[in-house]
Amino acid sequence: MLGRLRTVTRTTEVSSAHPLMDVIERIRSVADKPEVSLGSILEAAGQAGVLPLIFVPALIAATPLSGIPGVSMVCGILIALFSVELILGMKEFYLPGRLKRKTIDGDKLDHAMARITPVMEWIERHTGQRLSFLFHRPLMWVPQGICLLSGMAMPFLEFIPFSGSIAATGVCLLVMAMLTRDGLVFLLAMLPYAVGAGLLARFLL
Repeated sequence: MLGRLRTVTRTTEVSSAHPLMDVIERIRSVADKPEVSLGSILEAAGQAGVLPLIFVPALIAATPLSGIPGVSMVCGILIALFSVELILGMKEFYLPGRLKRKTIDGDKLDHAMARITPVMEWIERHTGQRLSFLFHRPLMWVPQGICLLSGMAMPFLEFIPFSGSIAATGVCLLVMAMLTRDGLVFLLAMLPYAVGAGLLARFLL
Protein backbone atom coordinates (compact mmCIF):
# COMPACT_ATOMS: atom_id res chain seq x y z
CA MET A 1 0.00 0.00 0.00
CA LEU A 2 1.23 3.46 -0.87
CA GLY A 3 1.00 6.28 1.63
CA ARG A 4 0.84 9.93 0.65
CA LEU A 5 3.31 12.39 2.14
CA ARG A 6 1.96 15.90 2.52
CA THR A 7 4.26 18.51 0.99
CA VAL A 8 4.08 22.04 -0.26
CA THR A 9 3.28 22.23 -3.96
CA ARG A 10 6.38 24.09 -5.14
CA THR A 11 9.09 21.64 -6.18
CA THR A 12 12.32 23.65 -5.83
CA GLU A 13 11.93 25.98 -2.84
CA VAL A 14 11.12 25.99 0.82
CA SER A 15 9.52 28.88 2.64
CA SER A 16 12.08 29.11 5.47
CA ALA A 17 14.90 31.64 5.31
CA HIS A 18 17.08 28.91 6.86
CA PRO A 19 16.05 25.77 4.96
CA LEU A 20 18.79 23.48 6.25
CA MET A 21 18.30 24.29 9.92
CA ASP A 22 14.54 24.15 9.41
CA VAL A 23 14.85 20.53 8.28
CA ILE A 24 17.13 19.64 11.20
CA GLU A 25 14.71 21.19 13.70
CA ARG A 26 11.75 19.36 12.18
CA ILE A 27 13.58 16.03 12.41
CA ARG A 28 14.55 16.64 16.04
CA SER A 29 10.96 17.59 16.87
CA VAL A 30 9.86 13.99 16.22
CA ALA A 31 12.96 12.32 17.69
CA ASP A 32 11.59 12.36 21.24
CA LYS A 33 10.39 8.74 21.19
CA PRO A 34 12.31 5.48 21.72
CA GLU A 35 11.62 4.48 18.10
CA VAL A 36 10.82 6.96 15.31
CA SER A 37 9.27 5.80 12.04
CA LEU A 38 10.61 6.99 8.70
CA GLY A 39 7.08 8.02 7.86
CA SER A 40 6.89 10.46 10.77
CA ILE A 41 10.35 11.87 10.00
CA LEU A 42 9.54 12.44 6.35
CA GLU A 43 6.08 13.77 7.16
CA ALA A 44 7.62 16.42 9.41
CA ALA A 45 10.33 17.35 6.92
CA GLY A 46 7.90 17.39 4.01
CA GLN A 47 6.06 20.33 5.52
CA ALA A 48 9.14 22.43 4.73
CA GLY A 49 9.02 21.54 1.03
CA VAL A 50 9.74 18.78 -1.45
CA LEU A 51 13.54 18.76 -1.56
CA PRO A 52 13.82 17.95 2.17
CA LEU A 53 12.25 14.56 1.39
CA ILE A 54 15.46 13.75 -0.47
CA PHE A 55 17.67 15.57 2.02
CA VAL A 56 16.43 13.64 5.07
CA PRO A 57 17.43 10.09 4.02
CA ALA A 58 20.69 11.42 2.54
CA LEU A 59 21.49 13.19 5.81
CA ILE A 60 20.70 10.06 7.84
CA ALA A 61 22.93 7.92 5.61
CA ALA A 62 25.75 10.49 5.81
CA THR A 63 25.87 10.32 9.63
CA PRO A 64 27.09 7.45 11.87
CA LEU A 65 23.53 6.08 11.63
CA SER A 66 24.67 4.55 8.34
CA GLY A 67 26.54 1.98 10.40
CA ILE A 68 23.23 0.35 11.33
CA PRO A 69 22.72 -2.60 8.92
CA GLY A 70 20.22 -1.80 6.20
CA VAL A 71 20.06 1.96 6.83
CA SER A 72 22.08 2.92 3.75
CA MET A 73 20.02 0.56 1.61
CA VAL A 74 16.67 1.95 2.77
CA CYS A 75 17.91 5.54 2.49
CA GLY A 76 19.16 4.89 -1.04
CA ILE A 77 15.76 3.53 -2.06
CA LEU A 78 14.06 6.61 -0.60
CA ILE A 79 16.46 8.98 -2.36
CA ALA A 80 15.87 7.25 -5.71
CA LEU A 81 12.10 7.14 -5.24
CA PHE A 82 11.76 10.81 -4.29
CA SER A 83 14.21 11.88 -7.01
CA VAL A 84 12.05 10.18 -9.66
CA GLU A 85 8.95 11.90 -8.32
CA LEU A 86 10.80 15.25 -8.19
CA ILE A 87 12.02 14.92 -11.80
CA LEU A 88 8.48 14.07 -12.91
CA GLY A 89 7.23 17.21 -11.17
CA MET A 90 4.73 15.41 -8.98
CA LYS A 91 2.82 17.64 -6.56
CA GLU A 92 2.24 14.90 -3.99
CA PHE A 93 4.80 12.30 -3.02
CA TYR A 94 4.04 8.68 -2.26
CA LEU A 95 5.92 6.18 -0.13
CA PRO A 96 5.27 2.43 0.25
CA GLY A 97 3.70 1.70 3.64
CA ARG A 98 6.38 -0.87 4.45
CA LEU A 99 9.09 1.80 4.21
CA LYS A 100 7.04 4.29 6.22
CA ARG A 101 6.92 1.81 9.10
CA LYS A 102 10.71 1.36 9.27
CA THR A 103 12.02 2.80 12.53
CA ILE A 104 15.20 4.44 13.85
CA ASP A 105 16.28 4.75 17.47
CA GLY A 106 15.07 8.18 18.61
CA ASP A 107 18.07 8.93 20.84
CA LYS A 108 20.56 8.02 18.12
CA LEU A 109 18.66 10.12 15.59
CA ASP A 110 18.58 13.15 17.88
CA HIS A 111 22.28 12.73 18.71
CA ALA A 112 23.22 12.51 15.04
CA MET A 113 21.21 15.63 14.22
CA ALA A 114 22.81 17.50 17.16
CA ARG A 115 26.28 16.60 15.89
CA ILE A 116 25.53 17.75 12.35
CA THR A 117 23.84 21.03 13.42
CA PRO A 118 27.04 23.16 13.65
CA VAL A 119 28.00 22.06 10.14
CA MET A 120 24.57 22.99 8.76
CA GLU A 121 24.72 26.38 10.51
CA TRP A 122 28.14 27.09 9.02
CA ILE A 123 26.99 26.13 5.53
CA GLU A 124 23.93 28.36 5.74
CA ARG A 125 26.03 31.32 6.82
CA HIS A 126 28.29 30.91 3.80
CA THR A 127 25.78 30.17 1.05
CA GLY A 128 24.26 32.63 -1.38
CA GLN A 129 22.68 32.73 -4.82
CA ARG A 130 25.81 32.23 -6.91
CA LEU A 131 25.88 30.74 -10.41
CA SER A 132 22.11 30.46 -10.08
CA PHE A 133 21.72 29.75 -13.82
CA LEU A 134 22.61 26.16 -12.92
CA PHE A 135 19.20 25.80 -11.28
CA HIS A 136 17.02 26.45 -14.31
CA ARG A 137 15.85 23.74 -16.68
CA PRO A 138 17.33 21.87 -18.40
CA LEU A 139 20.42 22.26 -16.18
CA MET A 140 18.30 21.63 -13.06
CA TRP A 141 17.87 18.05 -14.25
CA VAL A 142 21.62 17.45 -13.75
CA PRO A 143 21.67 17.58 -9.90
CA GLN A 144 18.28 15.86 -9.79
CA GLY A 145 19.57 13.08 -12.04
CA ILE A 146 22.74 12.66 -9.98
CA CYS A 147 20.59 12.31 -6.85
CA LEU A 148 18.58 9.60 -8.62
CA LEU A 149 21.67 7.66 -9.71
CA SER A 150 23.22 7.99 -6.25
CA GLY A 151 20.11 6.59 -4.60
CA MET A 152 20.00 3.69 -7.04
CA ALA A 153 23.64 2.87 -6.34
CA MET A 154 23.54 3.09 -2.53
CA PRO A 155 21.97 -0.35 -1.89
CA PHE A 156 24.92 -1.90 -3.71
CA LEU A 157 27.52 0.42 -2.17
CA GLU A 158 26.59 -0.84 1.30
CA PHE A 159 29.02 -3.71 0.69
CA ILE A 160 31.94 -1.29 0.13
CA PRO A 161 33.05 0.43 3.38
CA PHE A 162 32.20 4.15 3.58
CA SER A 163 31.10 4.37 -0.07
CA GLY A 164 27.38 4.62 0.77
CA SER A 165 28.03 7.47 3.22
CA ILE A 166 30.17 9.27 0.63
CA ALA A 167 27.38 9.05 -1.95
CA ALA A 168 24.88 10.26 0.66
CA THR A 169 27.13 13.23 1.45
CA GLY A 170 27.14 14.10 -2.25
CA VAL A 171 23.33 13.99 -2.31
CA CYS A 172 23.18 16.21 0.80
CA LEU A 173 25.36 18.81 -0.89
CA LEU A 174 23.33 18.64 -4.11
CA VAL A 175 20.10 19.20 -2.21
CA MET A 176 21.71 22.04 -0.26
CA ALA A 177 22.73 23.59 -3.57
CA MET A 178 19.19 23.33 -4.92
CA LEU A 179 17.66 24.67 -1.69
CA THR A 180 19.98 27.68 -1.55
CA ARG A 181 20.49 28.02 -5.33
CA ASP A 182 24.23 28.20 -4.76
CA GLY A 183 26.21 26.94 -7.74
CA LEU A 184 29.43 26.81 -5.72
CA VAL A 185 27.85 24.25 -3.40
CA PHE A 186 26.85 22.28 -6.50
CA LEU A 187 30.49 22.24 -7.63
CA LEU A 188 31.57 21.26 -4.11
CA ALA A 189 29.14 18.33 -4.29
CA MET A 190 31.30 16.80 -7.01
CA LEU A 191 34.17 16.22 -4.54
CA PRO A 192 32.54 13.31 -2.64
CA TYR A 193 31.83 11.61 -5.96
CA ALA A 194 35.47 11.98 -7.00
CA VAL A 195 36.54 10.46 -3.66
CA GLY A 196 33.94 7.70 -4.02
CA ALA A 197 35.11 6.90 -7.54
CA GLY A 198 38.67 6.55 -6.25
CA LEU A 199 37.61 4.20 -3.45
CA LEU A 200 35.52 2.13 -5.85
CA ALA A 201 38.43 1.83 -8.26
CA ARG A 202 40.73 0.64 -5.45
CA PHE A 203 38.10 -1.86 -4.30
CA LEU A 204 37.59 -3.33 -7.77
CA LEU A 205 41.21 -3.38 -8.91
